[in-house]
Amino acid sequence: MASRARIANEVTGKLEEGLSVSQVNQAIGGALKRSFPDAFWVRGELQGFDRDAAKASTRRWGQVYFEIVEKEPGADTVKAGAKALLWGDALSAIQDKLSAASPDLRLQDGLQVKFLCEVDFYWPRASLQLKVLDADPHFTLGDMERARRELMEKLRAAGLLEQNRSTPFPRVPLGIGLITSDGSAAYHDFIQELRGSGFAFRVSLMDTRMQGADTEGDVTRALAVLAEEPDVEVIVLVRGGGSRSDLIWFDKEKIALAVARCPKPVIAGIGHEIDLSVADLVAHTSRKTPTAAAQFLVETVGSFERELLESGRTVATGAKDRLIEARRDLASAVDGWRNESQNLLTAGGEALARCRGQLAADTRRHLTLQRERLVAAPARMAQSVREKIRLHRERLTAFARECALKDPRRLLARGYSLIYAGGRLAKGIRDIHVGEFMEARLQDGLVTANVLNKRKLTAGDSQ
Repeated sequence: MASRARIANEVTGKLEEGLSVSQVNQAIGGALKRSFPDAFWVRGELQGFDRDAAKASTRRWGQVYFEIVEKEPGADTVKAGAKALLWGDALSAIQDKLSAASPDLRLQDGLQVKFLCEVDFYWPRASLQLKVLDADPHFTLGDMERARRELMEKLRAAGLLEQNRSTPFPRVPLGIGLITSDGSAAYHDFIQELRGSGFAFRVSLMDTRMQGADTEGDVTRALAVLAEEPDVEVIVLVRGGGSRSDLIWFDKEKIALAVARCPKPVIAGIGHEIDLSVADLVAHTSRKTPTAAAQFLVETVGSFERELLESGRTVATGAKDRLIEARRDLASAVDGWRNESQNLLTAGGEALARCRGQLAADTRRHLTLQRERLVAAPARMAQSVREKIRLHRERLTAFARECALKDPRRLLARGYSLIYAGGRLAKGIRDIHVGEFMEARLQDGLVTANVLNKRKLTAGDSQ
């Protein structure tokens, strides 16, 4: 108690005199040491580890600088963060420990970890960081499994686990939308398998980060773009082999939702022989490797080709059988037509012979009748001529009597005369002109006179 009072008096005295920067920093370091006298466990997510780990081999002690961050629940927003340091020997020990717990588990960005740390305060620069001493691999594995289980339950509750799997798969999937890193082993394995098939695949590549913090955003954007491409029938998501911890990016909610809701079937070939990512589980079809994904497409098209060839052979065989049957039916029909035609010709010949005999008989009968009519014709003609002569004689006699009755001489015999003027019979005074000669025909002679005057009678004149 006395010692603590003494220290307090010394500090108070120094505060009154003024502290140097080193004194302040050393005091802060001492306070931190007293607050964290022993190592402690810290939970959080690795950030910036991948980028700095690539530089570790160039450093004397192989150390890696990174951050351990805490994110807001259900979001990617960083709530708090602390700088951390992992020396090379500790890094090797932790990696071995992780590998012993799971052969392909390794430290990388995005991994949830539980580290045994101690506060490392470098007082000359007032630099504070956490020095990592050890790791709990079972926490990491448990957290990965927990996060995966929670996401799967969320997808199941939303009815999304089977949504992409229920999307109709094209019968001949030749238009391929490929999501992977351009030039990667996954890209070459997939393309080489398609090229070796001999089928006319059309590949639209979306060059995408398949590992690291940018993976989630890149993959979801690529899925959205390819879903709108009219020439893309199937979308393939592939990456090369990697550790189990590499799969954490394909257990992310955004990628899982984008795959599940994609309007086109998605084939996942994430490239892990043991574990399946959530993206694998919600995709229409999952294959272990990019090569296997390509083989699935080749086999699908090849199956259609085989069915098409088999259908062609079936059609050809059926057509050949139909032709043989038709040829047989045609030959039978020809024989039937030939026999029927022969029968018809025979019957026609017989009918024609009967018609010929009937025609000859009818002709002879007609000629006999015409001959009889010709023999009787002169008598009929003579009778007819005599009848016509008699009728004309009677008509002439009647006409003669009529002429006799109308003969002008009968009028002359009764004391009348006929007057002609200008050679024409004068029927009225208008036919006679003064100064011309006229002729009066009497019963017994002619009288010629010159017309001196003419006058038309009126009603009052006597006849």
